[in-house]
Order: sequence, then C-alpha cells, then structure tokens
Amino acid sequence: MENTPTKTTETRIVEFVPHGTNDKIKLSIEMVKRLIAVKTRSGKTCTDEDAFKFMVLCQARRLNPFEGDAFLIGYDGQQGPTFSLITSHQAFLKRAELHPEFDGMDSGVIVLREGEMLDLTGDFHLPNDQILGGWATVYFKGRTHPMRKRLRVVRFNKGFGVWKEDPAGMICKCAEADALRSSFPTMLGGFYIEQEMKVLGEREIAKPIFEKDDPDKGDFKVVSEPVVSPSPEPEAPPAPEPAPTQPPPPGKKKAPPEAPSDEKPPPVRKLKPKAKTAAPKETPNHTKLAGMLALGNFVPTDMIAVALDNGWIEVSEAQWEKLSEDKCAEFMDPQNWEVIMDLLEKRAAARASAPEKLAL
Repeated sequence: MENTPTKTTETRIVEFVPHGTNDKIKLSIEMVKRLIAVKTRSGKTCTDEDAFKFMVLCQARRLNPFEGDAFLIGYDGQQGPTFSLITSHQAFLKRAELHPEFDGMDSGVIVLREGEMLDLTGDFHLPNDQILGGWATVYFKGRTHPMRKRLRVVRFNKGFGVWKEDPAGMICKCAEADALRSSFPTMLGGFYIEQEMKVLGEREIAKPIFEKDDPDKGDFKVVSEPVVSPSPEPEAPPAPEPAPTQPPPPGKKKAPPEAPSDEKPPPVRKLKPKAKTAAPKETPNHTKLAGMLALGNFVPTDMIAVALDNGWIEVSEAQWEKLSEDKCAEFMDPQNWEVIMDLLEKRAAARASAPEKLAL
C-alpha cells in the first residue's frame, strides 16, 4: 500500500537526461497533451494513455521532445484517432555524431537521365531527371567496410503532400535514416522518421519552441505554441453534403417523377441540371477510373469517400462529377493506386463488420 502514491506520481511525471546532454528534463501527461502532441485533422488530441506511452518511450530512448528529437503525431483513421511517436531526422544525426566509430556519411539520389542511371550527391537534380531512389553510405573509424543503403522511391512515395513536392529530399532522408539505423542498431534500433512512415494526407509537423526557465530543475516555459494548420476545421461545417450518394440516380431520367411522394419537388428539380452537368463522368479519365474501380468491385462513391476521409479532396469536391481530369489522373498513378486500393479494401472490410457504423 505504501508504494501506491509513488506509482501514481510516476505515471504523471517522468524525469530523465536526454542523450547527448547533461540537463535533466521533466515530462508530464498534461505537458505532452497541451504542448507536444499534434492534434488530428479533426481536432482530436491524444488520451492520457497515449501521452504516458510517449513519455516512457522518450525516457527509454532518451529523446528530448523540447529540442525536436521526437513528436507525437495524431491521424484520423477508420477505427478512430491514432497517435504515433515520430523520431526527427536530426535525432539520427545527433546520435551518429556522438558515436565513437562514426566517420562521416555521404548520401544522394538515384536518377534516370537520358536512359542512363546516375548516382547524384545530395538531392539536387535536373528538372527532366526521373527520381528512382536514394542512397547513403556511412563510414566508420574502426571497420573495414562502410554501410551502404539504396532505396527505391516507389516504396515510400505515395504521391501526396511533401512527397509530391520534393521526392528527392524525402528519399534522401529515408536512405540516411536506414543506413544510420543499420550502422548503429544499439543507439538507433526501432527509430523511424516521419518520411519513412506510411502517412496519408501528411502535413507539416508543428514544432513547439521552448527555453529553459530553471536549468537546475529542468523546467521549461513555452516561447511559442505549436501551430497546427486550422484549415481542416472549416471543412467540418459543410457536413450536409450527402450528395456523393446521389451521382448514380442522375442517369435515370424517370427518377424526378417519384420525388412528389417525398414532398420535396424543389430538390428533385435541382437534380435535373446535375444530371446534365454529370457529363464530365464520361471523359476518358473518369471512365477509366470508374473501370479500375469496377475491377475491384468498387464504385465511384467509394472512391469519393476514401478521398474525402484522407483529405485528398475538399468537401466541396465530394461529388464524382466534380473531380477534375487531373485529379482522376493523379489517383490512377500506379504509385497512388496501390494505396487507394488498400484503403478501399480496408474500408469495405470495416463496413462488412459494422455496416451500421459506416457513413460515407
């Protein structure tokens, strides 16, 4: 019975000295939830259990979240919000720098240029180069052979977010992390950076900035709060958009006469012009995308629901006929299609197990 208060205190506050420093820091559940955890797109924050798990992992791995070594990132999923500890790229570099055998590292990208495959140093490349992958080589002071890693970009690049804008920089970081993790498994085993995680609808991580208030006690005060993009929140109000379930009926011209029984003639009349504006569905990209969906026993409304859930389209675009040809082409890209089909299958499985809980 005497140990009970001690256990309660330990679950609220964790103290440890981060790797590479001499100053002790403190982490509490309140501190993690208020200052460190990044909320999901829908605004949900982590639970006490998630926060405590993050604290214990930071203590075990001696990571300092106040210096940007680790982040607790939240994502909306079909089974509810989930939170994961993401190690920063700088944490890998800091640990490698302190290892007695580390003797430097080279890294770069693998490109296809005019039919020839080239290894370039760094992530700089020509506009017409096709990014094939990334490479990294770690050198040691006391070992004969260096550690070399070569990664294919298609394994990580899902065509969304930062990966779409800067695939060279992202795959270069992944190669460095993989090489360093294999070189120093004792110090970096189990560490993964954000770029290596299969994050859909990824967004920039909010990084809180702190400064020490009392170095002796390890206390911190916030200089600037984490800024999480509020853009997803305005999308919530226009929820009355069940229109994605309506695209199939527009093709039937006999549907409007049945509307009087529902005593809603105005909405029925509005469906007529929508049937005419649904012409974009017959464009080559729409037709091809619909055919690809049919091969997997899915329909356009399934595609709309998945795209909306993962933030690939705005609520205002949540109708099959409103998808642009460019957006359809982006979805059909082989790298993206693999991810989309995986999500569609998971969504279908969840709907089969709990159909009453699934809403498009």
